[in-house]
Amino acid sequence: MFNSLPLVSIITSTYKHEQYIVETIDSVLSQDYPKIEYIIVNDGSPDRTEEILKSYGDKINWKTQKNMGETPTLNNAFRQAKGDLIGKLSSDDYLYPTAISEAVNLFLSRPELQVVYSDFDLVDENGEIFDHIQKPDYDLVEVVKNHWCLPGPGTLFRREIFEALGGFNTQYRILFDMDFWWRAGLIGPFARIPKSLSAFRQHRESQSSTGGERMASETVRLVETYFLNQNLPVDIKKVKHEALANAYYLAGMQCLQKNNINLSSNYLKRSLFYFPIGYLRKSYREKLNNIFLVFISSLKIKIMDFLGKIVK
Repeated sequence: MFNSLPLVSIITSTYKHEQYIVETIDSVLSQDYPKIEYIIVNDGSPDRTEEILKSYGDKINWKTQKNMGETPTLNNAFRQAKGDLIGKLSSDDYLYPTAISEAVNLFLSRPELQVVYSDFDLVDENGEIFDHIQKPDYDLVEVVKNHWCLPGPGTLFRREIFEALGGFNTQYRILFDMDFWWRAGLIGPFARIPKSLSAFRQHRESQSSTGGERMASETVRLVETYFLNQNLPVDIKKVKHEALANAYYLAGMQCLQKNNINLSSNYLKRSLFYFPIGYLRKSYREKLNNIFLVFISSLKIKIMDFLGKIVK
């Protein structure tokens, strides 16, 4: 319980986002909530980021450091934050003016909540909205089974959550936030505000949009590691095979984004192995079709390689 309005700490770690950082900062400074601590860490950006941060004077709390990566940077900043409620805002995303006040109001009305998140809009490099993401209400079993990354930008959580989890897991460079939310779901209830209160920017440099071997590896490792926890609730343990199947499927499709057909095929084989009966379901039909197409492409590559060796 809070005796008065809680202090909210918003943390932004930024690296080479000079074209977006102003919109991010201004969105926090224009919030209608009165008690905000805004901490920005410039993680060694080799651009105009430091010059931009200096231009805000004492309106923000900022520093520049040698590049050390987003996960350890956020951990250090969160440990220095003074807020009762804290949140992460990426330096290419931004908040709508009532985002923080609406989240705080929900915390005040429901003291049992540990995390509050909302829907958000997808915007392009120029800030133009091209989609609206309506998040489902938080059901940890469904989240883990389907490999969902909930919540999203504008999320606030209690300081105690960060302390209990020991911060973000530095073994993950891309999916550290997903790992954090999955572990947080074991501690206490989440609540969703059913309206867009922030914008998530998609662009070519976005880590979550790049796919490839690293993301595929983290996708699988996250699920495998999660199920090593012997204290998982029974209803989560029951969906282990389906969760692994979905993780391997996603890993396969992430490799396909980079045209790594052979690695994609290997991941998809593992997906079928973990949940063969599930792929008979109607809901898995599209996935099964995609797997078939990848297998055909992989077979063609192997045939061409074989014929090439014969010709030589």
